[in-house]
Amino acid sequence: MDNFAKTTPTGTDLLKAKKRGGGNGGQIPTLEAIIREQAESQTPPPPTTKNPAEPNLGAKDAEIADMVDRSHMAPLKIAMVGTAPSSRRLAPFADTSWKIWACSPANQDLPRVDQWFEVHSNLLWPENQHYGASYVEWLKKQTFPIYMQDNSIVPNATPLPIQALVQEFGKYFFTSSFAYMLAMGILAKADEIAMFGIDMASKDEYILQRPGGHYFMQEATKRGIKVSVPYESDLAQFPELYGYGDSTPFGRKLAVRKKELEDRIGQMVGERDKLSHSITYLQGALEDMDYIKSIWGGIQT
Repeated sequence: MDNFAKTTPTGTDLLKAKKRGGGNGGQIPTLEAIIREQAESQTPPPPTTKNPAEPNLGAKDAEIADMVDRSHMAPLKIAMVGTAPSSRRLAPFADTSWKIWACSPANQDLPRVDQWFEVHSNLLWPENQHYGASYVEWLKKQTFPIYMQDNSIVPNATPLPIQALVQEFGKYFFTSSFAYMLAMGILAKADEIAMFGIDMASKDEYILQRPGGHYFMQEATKRGIKVSVPYESDLAQFPELYGYGDSTPFGRKLAVRKKELEDRIGQMVGERDKLSHSITYLQGALEDMDYIKSIWGGIQT
């Protein structure tokens, strides 16, 4: 039934399980037991009719920061879906108590979407036409809410409330689509946010995008929102504490291993360059031999 119940338990689940102990001799319950408990505690799906008190994320910027009180409403659980294959398909598509928020042209094949985010305005630039044109046409046909910078290329899009977001969170950490999505989830007063297919593991993403993602994950947690990431994702790994990580045995081991590899590479590069020089010399000598043979070969007669 519910895909989400089949994901690897979060650290919060394990800690709660350890505290309970109980009939298992104080030991952490098995993975199967935790999964069964997750399945049994699923929140029933909310009514299909729209609650008039539901926050309207398409409202004016001035209204966004003053969302209605959700205490009397069904829990708002948001599953944000990226394109990393490690955990993308673990999202709870079959569990309608979860809202699916997605982004990226590569996610057009998702089985269910409740809200879409496309913050790029360069989709129809010449260099992006090979994917942007068909993607824009796909967006125009969708009936779920789509948040973009404006509705100039997708008429049915709702402008992202950028001024309200910047006013609430500042300008320093909006470094990815998921940063905007997390900020919107916070303003919507979500009860829980789970992130699937979001690794931010490539070098560019790690340097530029991951700090923003971590900031909004932390901000959501500080505001009482449960934030979870499957074990299959790299996003749950926090960076080492600057200055402190280097001083640990593990930090020292990494530093020594890196130096060893750099030295070996340097030695091999030197040997390669020496061989390259010798090869170039011999190739020149061979070319000279061909010249002498073809031009001066007849002198021997």
